[in-house]
Amino acid sequence: MKLVIYETTHHETLPSILDLSEVYFKYVAVFLKETTYQNLCSDAAPEHQWPHTIFFRQAENYPNRNFIRDAVEHFKNNNFSHFHISTLDNNLFYFAWLINGLKKAHISLSVQAVNEYCVYKYKGIRDITESFAKLFFHKRIAHYRVFFPLMSGLLQKKISGSTAVFIPSRFFSGVKANSKEPGNVFKIVIPGSVDPNRRDYDFVSGFLKTHTHLITKKKPVELIILGKCNTEFGIKFINGLLALNAGNFKIKYFENYVSQSEYQKNLEEADIIWSPIHIDTVGIRGTSEVYGLSTATGLTADLLFNCKPAIVPYGFNIPEHYEDALLTYKSPDELVHLILKFMNGYGEDINSKIYQSFSFFVKENFLVHFERLMKINTTNHIIR
Repeated sequence: MKLVIYETTHHETLPSILDLSEVYFKYVAVFLKETTYQNLCSDAAPEHQWPHTIFFRQAENYPNRNFIRDAVEHFKNNNFSHFHISTLDNNLFYFAWLINGLKKAHISLSVQAVNEYCVYKYKGIRDITESFAKLFFHKRIAHYRVFFPLMSGLLQKKISGSTAVFIPSRFFSGVKANSKEPGNVFKIVIPGSVDPNRRDYDFVSGFLKTHTHLITKKKPVELIILGKCNTEFGIKFINGLLALNAGNFKIKYFENYVSQSEYQKNLEEADIIWSPIHIDTVGIRGTSEVYGLSTATGLTADLLFNCKPAIVPYGFNIPEHYEDALLTYKSPDELVHLILKFMNGYGEDINSKIYQSFSFFVKENFLVHFERLMKINTTNHIIR
């Protein structure tokens, strides 16, 4: 069996699929962007971690349509059996037209937003072509990968006869949170690009303007905005925070894309991770989504880098095995209380519980999920 994976947007979702692919497939070809390739691993070339995988890299100015065509042609010309579309967010009609010729292929798809994938729109030419493409995908593809447990049930309900399995973006590293003595500065990390649709940065600004004096009484605080902020909104948001950047409160931010090694380093050094997500959000085409139900946040994958706790707004659907790692707040006062709680050592008290819970997220526990996604019959196949 041989597998082609097409992924050009969400590189963070690839590691677990590549880990599982190494178990079952003798040859894996991944079509991905050059920047994705560079950020797939933090300390080594991807070929070292996944030796049975060949990476085809899309140059910055190489058109998406050409790259999609290259992936499909490679599949057809080299007798591949499986095609996994890890991201489907552009050229849907062209993609549907090309894979229509792959009659005998097993095609599977990762779905980042269930509602967007299942809705039809007819307001403009793009809406119309994408809706026709979705009709084809819904008929042609029956096997899906999602990134949050509740998404699987919702997708199967919306697309009758489909199989949807939850496979996390990455597997647990097995690394325990740093148990050294707390530093002189308490580090709060907000991961992810500064996108107002995904996270409530107005709340962040308002909270810090009115409550910074309360959270800096015990020790100095450093807030790390761990994502690129070189948009009009991002620049305005950062400039507002810089007005508070004095004394016991410091801001660290990144204008451009954060490398994987830098990303992991800041998560490892965090005392607490804060994800001020909008529970009710919108997707890339303006479709309403609900975090934890119809779409997933990368936070649950970020936490698997190590045993760090995180704080999220009340109403977030906390999945199984994350009960100790995710704490919720309903108000600014509750958020202050949580931060002070961690300053007083609460994180050290729950590290071992988080480690035990996250130990569930190892590759072996998702082999069956991957077999269902790829429709692999292990009775007729020798697992490598």
